[in-house]
Amino acid sequence: MAVSQNGWQVLGGSFDGPFPRLRNWRIPGATRQLPLRDGSAGFLLVHMATWFDRNIEKIDPGFDDWGWSPRRIGNTDVWSNHASGTAEDLNADRHPQGRSASLSFSTLEITNIHRRLGMYKDCVRWGGDFRSIPDPMHFEIAKDPVAVEQRARYLCGRGAIGRAVLAANPGARSVIFT
Repeated sequence: MAVSQNGWQVLGGSFDGPFPRLRNWRIPGATRQLPLRDGSAGFLLVHMATWFDRNIEKIDPGFDDWGWSPRRIGNTDVWSNHASGTAEDLNADRHPQGRSASLSFSTLEITNIHRRLGMYKDCVRWGGDFRSIPDPMHFEIAKDPVAVEQRARYLCGRGAIGRAVLAANPGARSVIFT
């Protein structure tokens, strides 16, 4: 069983399908959908994307927002977290990999992103904090499935964003609460 950098199982398939364990998640308030892992991991990433769209900047209607992609990290043998459906890139054209987060976002926006990440109890990590190669477009799952499921269950029915994500993605709640 192949696993991605964060320890989650790589999802097979191709861009033409089939997409086992994937869901095209709708981001409430945005026109975009992202293919992400079904269940708790996808819920937390879409929860973050919805908050980002509402509070940092609108998610572009273009094609610079990405989720699942069956690829490895750079020139390595390590599977990207995108390959397990546990990573998303938001407004990638505005926030390219290798650019410092401080060149993409204001100090207040960075502070607000860090505050928001606290809500996820270390289950979501931001590429803007990467030391070697910053990746300010990138958010990824950083904990094991048990911790992620606990956090997703907590956030499902709490607050407007949790309710909006579930309303925009019929059937998602039943996969989180299996």
